Amino acid sequence: MKKELLLASALVGTVGLSGIAQAADITTSGHNRNGVTWTDTNAAGDASMSAGQQATFAISLSQVTDAGTTWATGFDLTNESDAATDSSGLTLTFNNDVKLDIIEAGAAYASHLASVPSAAGEQGVGSTTAMAAPTGLTYANANDLVGFELHSAADAFGVGGLKLGVSASFNGDAAATSSHGVENSFSVGASYVADAGDSTVTVGGGFFQGDSLSSAATADTQSTAMSVSAVTGDLTIGLGYASGNTLSNDATGTDKQVTGVSVTTAGVKYVSGDITFNLGYASGEGTDSAMGAVAATAAADTYTQTAASVGYAIASGVSATIGYSDRDRTNDGNAVAGHSGTSWYIGADVSF
Repeated sequence: MKKELLLASALVGTVGLSGIAQAADITTSGHNRNGVTWTDTNAAGDASMSAGQQATFAISLSQVTDAGTTWATGFDLTNESDAATDSSGLTLTFNNDVKLDIIEAGAAYASHLASVPSAAGEQGVGSTTAMAAPTGLTYANANDLVGFELHSAADAFGVGGLKLGVSASFNGDAAATSSHGVENSFSVGASYVADAGDSTVTVGGGFFQGDSLSSAATADTQSTAMSVSAVTGDLTIGLGYASGNTLSNDATGTDKQVTGVSVTTAGVKYVSGDITFNLGYASGEGTDSAMGAVAATAAADTYTQTAASVGYAIASGVSATIGYSDRDRTNDGNAVAGHSGTSWYIGADVSF
């Protein structure tokens, strides 16, 4: 044991980290969620009821150097009961509040989108891999783990309320393959917060571009996205829109390119004491085809959902949720009854 401790001390000194305390600060967070979901699709005779038990447990690590730079990372022991440990990337926050994410960094356009309210809960009707319509504004957010995202400090360039970001990922040395994988990506994003009388208005968004390792791909992943939210007292309203193309390798190993993508989201949240009301709407469409092939039909896959929820804060860290959703899907222009319909959820969440 003594040899191992001496070796560890030597390694710390060798890589120049001796100015950092030997033990990082540790914080934990997570939740345990239990509930019941009732689902009734538009197909005949297939209503169902199921119990849901989901848990997360995450550990965050951080330390501040003598120069005032904060190094932060972490990992989760489980995320929604996946029974797998997943490490997060590394974030450096400098003493001028500029932040740099490296390894599994993400995309700047997604980081700067204004938050659009949506319903809480585990309600919903599932889809299949044949359905390519996107369901959210960040449908294009796919990056290689080797990359970075640089966040400006608040009030960038002396403009009050302005924040900027740029990100990129790199896999350019990888050989071209017959299947899709993310090669290089690039994204820029910006957000602006302004006071408008009794309201605070946030506008955010940006652009994303990604390349594929697939030699058959004839389209790139790209998206232009923006959203706006306004908060007046206990009321929040939001609206978002994104468009572009995307490439994917779905759960069955099938490569797809989806063109003519458009997504619209809208939502309202109202807080009254311990009760939170949410109402959300999302609509997306895109025409899918095999890599390098012209779509066999001009009809797009579509997704539409209207959802609502009511949450009640029972005590500190304990809340209850009742949620409802109504989803409609089409595949190549044809309604899919077995993957469209209504769903209810009731459950409780205990968090720490």
